[in-house]
Amino acid sequence: MLAVKGASTSAGVQAVAILLKNFKRKIRDAIIIFLIISTSFFAIGEILVRIFKKEPPIMFVASENQKLVYELNRDFNGINYFGMRDKEIDINEIRDIHKIAVIGDSHTYSINVKNVEDTFPYHIEEYLNKNMGQRIVKVLNFGVPGYNTAQELEVLKSKALMFQPKLVILQYHINDTHVCNYIQPEHKKLNLLIHKSKFLVTLWKNILYSPFGKRFLLEWVGEKFPDALLFQEGLVGTRKAADDEVPAHKPHPPRTKDRVPIRYHYMLGEENWLIHIHDFAHLCKQRGILLLATGFIDEEQKTILLKEGFDVYSFYEIFQDKDVRDYGYDPDNTKSHFNAQGCYVVGTFLADYIQKHYAIAKDQ
Repeated sequence: MLAVKGASTSAGVQAVAILLKNFKRKIRDAIIIFLIISTSFFAIGEILVRIFKKEPPIMFVASENQKLVYELNRDFNGINYFGMRDKEIDINEIRDIHKIAVIGDSHTYSINVKNVEDTFPYHIEEYLNKNMGQRIVKVLNFGVPGYNTAQELEVLKSKALMFQPKLVILQYHINDTHVCNYIQPEHKKLNLLIHKSKFLVTLWKNILYSPFGKRFLLEWVGEKFPDALLFQEGLVGTRKAADDEVPAHKPHPPRTKDRVPIRYHYMLGEENWLIHIHDFAHLCKQRGILLLATGFIDEEQKTILLKEGFDVYSFYEIFQDKDVRDYGYDPDNTKSHFNAQGCYVVGTFLADYIQKHYAIAKDQ
């Protein structure tokens, strides 16, 4: 009996061992098949995306200057060598010309018009030169969509001052106390690695920014993994404004510290805006540069700007007898912009104001 029981036990052990071996083999085979299918799926997807998804030059590039965050791409249509929305500029040719720098966001860039010639800074230049009877004015368009006053201060320091302008026009908008439209990822090398695969980036963005993703994923990802808000190589998106944000500010990126990475807190809020305005004015005063502020400036902001030494001629004054809706701007949607006709009105009215209030002459 003992021999029979021993033989039965041994046979049972062998049977279990065979079952385990077969199970491990099946698991191994399943993993291999999964890896083959997955690898093939991503390889084919990568090939197809690279063949059929032809992307035009991107509008922005991550900036080496961390305070600028991003800049206009010089390879983008209508952007010149200096990263401005303008025709190419020969510094030697404009050396003795009266230069005006316009610094602002998408309104200065004039994002709703197709051609450089329809932007409001270009209209300022054309109107002044026509009225002067000779080309003695060059207007430099430093507008970048999504910029705030902190970035515009850095534009003044790192870009505009090198042209030695006689007048600087600072364009204000409600998003000047918000974080900018895009930020640089905290983990730059990981972002660069992810963007090596166009397929993975396309797949993730299609999921994240789909109706499903916006409803169930976007807010959670923005809170837990902000670097995963992929936009393009070197740049990621920002979280949406808080649910309890006032309507005028809600269409723009957030302005509260709990929704913005700490490294960008210096951009946020009225207190920081006052500091940036003060520094902006101080830099210009040191160099004898005249200051004019324009944009959607209310009476409170006008008082602050005047105190800092700015002259003010706001969009509200320009359109005081007009319905801005006829010019592309919807006052109920602060994310809207002027159309070509609106840019023409802004440009010509500013030019007329400049001609009446400032002396214009060739540099000596």
